[in-house]
Amino acid sequence: MTTFDEREQAFERQFAHEEDKRFQERARRNRLLARWACERMALGPDAASHFTDTFVAQTVPLDDEALLARLVVELAAAGSDEPVSVLRREMQRCAGLARAESRVGLALDQGSSP
Repeated sequence: MTTFDEREQAFERQFAHEEDKRFQERARRNRLLARWACERMALGPDAASHFTDTFVAQTVPLDDEALLARLVVELAAAGSDEPVSVLRREMQRCAGLARAESRVGLALDQGSSP
């Protein structure tokens, strides 16, 4: 195997690793956001767990705007009308937490923002 082939394979492994890390962070962000939404919708533990699992599974492939639109609909259906600006800010908070958790390797979430 040539040096070029080894470099190419190393680059491909690095790229795959970074993509997996981005996917995991996005899934974690969506999980944190879903938990925050469950608090706003006043869901019980079982309903919150089901909502969170379903939300994460269905929203990881969505872009951020589609995710926010879905969240607006879910919250409105539960009687909690949160402005998109609040949802966007909470999504950014959750993204920061997910990135930090990825760096340190443990869950940092201690509840939602006020």
